Amino acid sequence: MKLSEWGEAGLIRWLAGRFSGGSGVVRGIGDDCAVLAGPRGKWGLFACDMLVEGTHFSRQAPAGKVGWKALAINVSDVAAMGGLPKFAVVGLGLPSRTDAAWVRRFYEGMARCARKFQVRIVGGDTVRAPRSMVTVAIWGEVERKRLLLRSGARPGDDLWVTGRLGGAIRSGRHLSFIPRLTEARAIAARVPLHAMMDLSDGLLMDLPRLCRAGKVRAELELAALPRHRGVSLESALQEGEDFELLFAVSPAASRKMERWRSGRPRCGLTRIGRIRSGGRGPVVFGIDQKGRKFPLPEKGFSHFQ
Repeated sequence: MKLSEWGEAGLIRWLAGRFSGGSGVVRGIGDDCAVLAGPRGKWGLFACDMLVEGTHFSRQAPAGKVGWKALAINVSDVAAMGGLPKFAVVGLGLPSRTDAAWVRRFYEGMARCARKFQVRIVGGDTVRAPRSMVTVAIWGEVERKRLLLRSGARPGDDLWVTGRLGGAIRSGRHLSFIPRLTEARAIAARVPLHAMMDLSDGLLMDLPRLCRAGKVRAELELAALPRHRGVSLESALQEGEDFELLFAVSPAASRKMERWRSGRPRCGLTRIGRIRSGGRGPVVFGIDQKGRKFPLPEKGFSHFQ
C-alpha cells in the first residue's frame, strides 16, 4: 500500500496504536497537543508542526511572514487545548544558496510572534536541505481544570467557530493570521467548553476528527457559516489554513455565549450547527435553508493525496 492510499488519517491511526504513551503521558496522539505531566496543578502541552516550501508557502513568500506562521501554527495548537505557550525550539532546513538576509528576516518574523504571545525560543537545529523547511516544537501549560480535548463533544451541544472561514491562501492570511489564544482563554473563562480544536485542513476535514474522537455526528447550518467577503461556500468548507477555533458547548452555555458575544471578542463568534448521537456511516451533515439534511464529504487539505 502506498502512502497516498493509506492517507494521513490512516498513518495517524497506525502511529497512535504503535506509540501508546506511558508514564507521564496523560493524552498521546490524537489531539492538537500531547498532554503530559506538568507542574503542580497544571498539565504540560507538547506539539510540533512543519512547514515545507511549495506546500505551505511559496518561494516568493516574505521570509518574515514564513517565520511568523511557523511559530503561530504551534501557538494555535496550544490555544485549542485551552493553554498558554511557554517555550519553543526551531529546526530550519535551507539550501546553501539561500541569502543570509532571508534567514535574518525569517527569524525576525518568528521573534515578533514570540514577543506577542510570550514564547521563548530556547534552541533548535539548522541543516542543509534541498528546499526550505522549518519545524517548530512548542511546550505550553494548561490548568488541569481548563484542559480541552477533541473528544468531549456531547449530543445536543451547539457548534461554534471564531472568525470567518475561506480564502486564506488566496488572500495571504495563511501567512499572517493571529492565533486565537486570547479568545480561547476568554471564552473558556465564561462558559464550560466540552471540546475544541483549531481548523487547519478545512472544516470538512477537521470536524470529522472531532466527531470521531467523541463518537458523535455533527449537523452544519450551511447558511450560518461565517465567510470572508467574496469566498464561496465550498472554499469556506474545504480550503483550510484558517486557524480559527471550532468548539462545542451545551445549549445553556450557548445561550450565555449569545448574550456575551456582542462586540466581544473582536474576531466574532458564530453558532454553525449542533452535535448529534453517533452511528455508522457519514459523521457530518449539512442543512440547507429549506431544512433539508444531506451528508457532506470529508474534503479538504490532505498531505498525501
